[in-house]
Amino acid sequence: MKTQLLIAVLSVAWWVVTPTFGQKITTMRPYVQEQTRDYVEITKIELTNDYTIIYFSYENTRQRPSLFDLFGNGDGGSGATNENIQIDPKSRLYEPQNVNKKFRFIKAEGIAISPENQRVYVGDRVKFVVYFERLTPGIEVFDMYEGKDYKGFQFWNFYGIHIKNPKPKTKPQPTKPKPEPPIAADAPLPVPSTTVSTLATVRGTVLNAKTKQPVAAKINCVVPNDDNGFDSLQLSASSGKFKLSLAPNQRYNYAVSAKGYLPASGVFDLSKTAGGQESNVEILLTPVAVGEAITLNNVYFDVAKFELLPTSYAELDRLVSFMQDSPKVEVRVEGHTDNLGDFDENVKLSLNRADAVKQYLVGKGIAVGRVQTKGYGPTRPVSKGTSETERRRNRRVELAILKL
Repeated sequence: MKTQLLIAVLSVAWWVVTPTFGQKITTMRPYVQEQTRDYVEITKIELTNDYTIIYFSYENTRQRPSLFDLFGNGDGGSGATNENIQIDPKSRLYEPQNVNKKFRFIKAEGIAISPENQRVYVGDRVKFVVYFERLTPGIEVFDMYEGKDYKGFQFWNFYGIHIKNPKPKTKPQPTKPKPEPPIAADAPLPVPSTTVSTLATVRGTVLNAKTKQPVAAKINCVVPNDDNGFDSLQLSASSGKFKLSLAPNQRYNYAVSAKGYLPASGVFDLSKTAGGQESNVEILLTPVAVGEAITLNNVYFDVAKFELLPTSYAELDRLVSFMQDSPKVEVRVEGHTDNLGDFDENVKLSLNRADAVKQYLVGKGIAVGRVQTKGYGPTRPVSKGTSETERRRNRRVELAILKL
């Protein structure tokens, strides 16, 4: 999924604020830091007692290929003019850096709700309204997450939506101190109560792998949810430092990108971290340079097979974005296996896996001449151990920079 940065095209946000929570708060044309589709815009947000109401405008232009071809009933594929659109009822709002704080979809007006869809013809503009649960007063920056692209579906996700949503001002009420009950001379002293957070904290720094200096970067963290699989939690580490609040006892895949660096991915492992605890991590980004290579950590295949699993697509889409943003870069995709089994078969398997990655990139529009492949089989292990964990490290796909 390629996210297009809305560089302060300075859509200035105008706020109409009423003094009490009981009345409506309106933000006209709110500033949005990033969004995944540039042909849908948020024109207004209203906060009432019960709802967060988001007003959208969608335009079907002839220059863009079809958004959906849901049932293969017409103009799908490159060059199509008519489009099918819908809103997913599993959409939700959440507070950045705390995906556990969600505000659910309530209803929509002016647009079909999945699984229904509506046809939009070229040149038409559709204005529609979506209602969510009311944001907690005090949350003045939030994300709207509809879903993760798959099988031709493209979702409308917005990150860093700025609104006016102040906390209500309350006057403290004086209270009379309650008299302490008498304590017997031999009674044990009362133990002060403590409150333990249900969330764990991840603090981290993104560093240049060569100089160990902080790097301004964007971090995308995939968080499981109870609705439709995963939430995509996105934040900016402008100083290289970041902080995340996540549910404990789980593992979270992440991806990090920064201009001039190869994208990186990995896992925040909180499987042994309890609520209230804090973890500290360092993420290293490799500067783009000829000869540099990275491991594509989230590219997956079944055992002894070379068909890409769908869980690989997000990682490869980030690689597509990197190559689109760096149009002169040429790369080599390198496949590696462990040393179990027949040597020649392992070399063949590693090449087939590298070719599968190349085919994915070419299918997304990357010129075939920009991508070479090589299968090394078990000849270049990164670990010489015999445990399954160490063998798994050797079964990998790497990306090497050939030309800038």
